[in-house]
Amino acid sequence: MVLGLILIGFGSVGREFARLIERKRDEIKTRYPQDGGSRDLTLRITGIATGRHGLAANPAGLNVQAALAAVQSDGRLDGLHVGAPLRDNLELIRAGIADVLIELSPLNPQTGQPAIDHCRAALENGLHVVTANKGPLAHAYRELRDLAAQHKRMFLFESTVMDGAPIFSTYREGLPATTITGFRAILNSTTNFILTQMEQGISFGEAVRQAQAMGIAEADPSNDVDGWDSATKTAVLVNVLMDGDMRPTDVERTGIRAVSPEMLREVAGRGQRVKLVCSARREEPLTPFPSPRSARGEGERIIGRVAPEAVSLDDPLALTTGTTSILQLRSDTLKQLTIIEHDPEPAQTAFGVLADVLAIARHKVWEMIS
Repeated sequence: MVLGLILIGFGSVGREFARLIERKRDEIKTRYPQDGGSRDLTLRITGIATGRHGLAANPAGLNVQAALAAVQSDGRLDGLHVGAPLRDNLELIRAGIADVLIELSPLNPQTGQPAIDHCRAALENGLHVVTANKGPLAHAYRELRDLAAQHKRMFLFESTVMDGAPIFSTYREGLPATTITGFRAILNSTTNFILTQMEQGISFGEAVRQAQAMGIAEADPSNDVDGWDSATKTAVLVNVLMDGDMRPTDVERTGIRAVSPEMLREVAGRGQRVKLVCSARREEPLTPFPSPRSARGEGERIIGRVAPEAVSLDDPLALTTGTTSILQLRSDTLKQLTIIEHDPEPAQTAFGVLADVLAIARHKVWEMIS
């Protein structure tokens, strides 16, 4: 079985994904889908669209090594294109040359666009969707979830929160008949690194510069340090795990700009450590009417919050330093489940994308043999 893939975005994660499927080509062919070995699986990249390097498509499969070389040398992909010209990303999605859209475009935390339009067009045209972009889940999760169900396609997003850590597959497959009642988390590697460095007496500005030198902070770090990335991830978790309908602007948000080394020393003297904590909880409203963006259930709403908090040193969140992330889920079955991801890299995000693609491949085999 051949699974054709279109990539919208070919940055660090997209390139790591391309390398990963090349490196694991033989293993994927022989191990997946797991249906007794009667159908070998080949993953074939048939289209790539970028903002800076152009667009290329080939129904027979692009030369991945040539695409990687072109982008790494700041060149263009257009020379790899085979077939009629395609004007934009939506034309590529609608070209009928793939089974799966992989949405890896840059995040727009305010609107989720154009990634939402990409996902919507793919589902409407019969493609499965895998996204590492948080925007579609933070701004249009219910619409896209329902659209996928309507067209009998899969909409998967393992890499949107905590890179490739299996959060959503664990919830989907490992927590049946479970209600998530709340969570606490550290979800932004950049701010966690900055706070860790500041504990050593380094100024906020110098810690930001170190994060930028490592490549984990942008030239403008506002999205991280002002809490927007964390708020977006909080909205994603609420929408998917708690059946909410939350936007990043609905999350109570305070960043870390006001945190100083002096404040961290004072907190440390009390046996505590400051962390940028993401949290959500179900709450009874003051009125009997649920908010427009409440979870299911009469008279219930969900409160999402991102803010620096002083946590006790025996709290697992306090032990999460550097670029490591942590998520503590509270539920009505397992009470509390903790997932930790240590020092993530783009390759781990690419793995989450691959895990979703293989889930789609297994789904297609099931359809063929049922």
